[in-house]
Amino acid sequence: MRKRISLLAAAGLVALGLTTPAAAADPVFPLIGPSAIGLRLHPGTPTGVAKESLLAFSLDPGTTTGFQGEFTFTVDLGKLAGIADVRENPAAAHPSCVRAAATLVCKATGITPGVRPGFELLVGAAKGSADGASADLTVTGSVKGATVKPVTTKVTVGGPDLVMDRLPLKADLVPGQKQPVPLAFANTGNRAAHGVVLELAATRGMEFVETYDNCTTRADGVTGVTLCTFEGDFGPGEAYELADPLTLRATGRAFDDQLGYGIYETGSRPQAAAALAARSGAGSGTGKVLAVKKRPAATSGKTATDLEPGDNRREFAFHTANTADFTATGATVQAKAGQTVTAEVGLRNQGPAWIGRPRVGESVARTDVRIPAGSFVTKKPDACRAVNADGGERTAEQQLGAPRYFCASGASVLEDEQVRYAFELRVDQVVEGAAGKGSVSVGEQAPQGVTPHRFDPKTDNNTAEIVLNAKGGASPTPGRPSGSPSPSTSVSPSASASPSGTPVPVAGTGGGTPNGNLASTGSSAAPLALGAAMLLAAGGALYVAFRRRTGRA
Repeated sequence: MRKRISLLAAAGLVALGLTTPAAAADPVFPLIGPSAIGLRLHPGTPTGVAKESLLAFSLDPGTTTGFQGEFTFTVDLGKLAGIADVRENPAAAHPSCVRAAATLVCKATGITPGVRPGFELLVGAAKGSADGASADLTVTGSVKGATVKPVTTKVTVGGPDLVMDRLPLKADLVPGQKQPVPLAFANTGNRAAHGVVLELAATRGMEFVETYDNCTTRADGVTGVTLCTFEGDFGPGEAYELADPLTLRATGRAFDDQLGYGIYETGSRPQAAAALAARSGAGSGTGKVLAVKKRPAATSGKTATDLEPGDNRREFAFHTANTADFTATGATVQAKAGQTVTAEVGLRNQGPAWIGRPRVGESVARTDVRIPAGSFVTKKPDACRAVNADGGERTAEQQLGAPRYFCASGASVLEDEQVRYAFELRVDQVVEGAAGKGSVSVGEQAPQGVTPHRFDPKTDNNTAEIVLNAKGGASPTPGRPSGSPSPSTSVSPSASASPSGTPVPVAGTGGGTPNGNLASTGSSAAPLALGAAMLLAAGGALYVAFRRRTGRA
């Protein structure tokens, strides 16, 4: 009976939710690495040395941010005996691997936000290895307080090696200017590639004129990525080119832009397979198919896994003679002493050009905000950092109540986009007239503030006022009492002293659905929600997105 009562009591506690809560599960950190890698054949001579390929493994920095601990990675080399030789890359930033029997044990400590904890290996075909021989290389990991998900890479001796030729493009352009894009590639490996995918990644100011049914485009606010699929075998030692050159046009919004172009074997990237699947119903419906033809001989001079992914992809940078008018936006707010109001200030790009620095991730513009006299900043946007009145630095503990703030726009500002920063101001003293005014200035960051951008022809609108309690009570842009809903177009104030953050853009509508149109590679108006994306360098993913990062204001 006593046991039955105890069970009933326990059941009652469960029903009421009064039992001790279960401990949270340990976080899971997946290891990232290639699914397959191909190796060049060993020369076979007594003194011959195999050409090595770089093999990198890492954890996603987004999942490990804030996690502290020492990660141990174990590379199982047992299945590679007689097929491939593996060693740590001696040029790696932080060598940390030790050989132990048929394993390599590597460690990564001191996790830093934005830095991938991991290691690099060099892999070459073993002497006496047969063409086509393959085995799995598995990496496991461990760390106290978390689980590391392992990754396996198939290592194969021999394969295709697709090499993209460099394009002889014109770099300096004017809006509306067109030029041919005679894309060509070769297979310098020792095995055929079974189907290929052409990747074209153009930033917002550049677009292709033609549309084809075997090409699929996805665009975000900064970059449009087009994948064109070609069936058939592309043999070793053969060179290919487009049957008809594409045409690239600088649009009216062009300024500093980039084109990434690459060639990959179908299935060598997850995105390539996705492109094939997406072709059903996603083409342009023009009835035209982009085709390739053989060239007389392989001219790239450069072996089914690509032996050297670094030469699959090239990039080209353009500069278009264009301008962008950055305008400062101020605010007028009304409040009595003791009240707290929200003042929204910022900048607007009135075009015609979009401005971006996605490769380096630097902020395009700085907004210099001087707070009105008599007020105290109780909350600030994450994208803004406090400085002294003379522009001097303040500590992390001094981020509220500063007389001045430097705000970062992020790595791109689209044409017709507005970026707003919302400050919560507590009115300690009503100061009317000019003495009570603050200011907003927009420009290129300078040591003590801002300086005009080289692309901005109108500097008279780079400064605006912040008016607190205008004479007569006029309030064309009224402040909001603290606690009232914030408009979706503003940057949410934050009490955090963090100097980083991304302002919320105002302009732009959706992109991201397949439309099968080469011409729309840079035409979507949607700003990137995560910030600017960057074009990945050699061997990067097919879907190349600029990651918008807010630079130091």
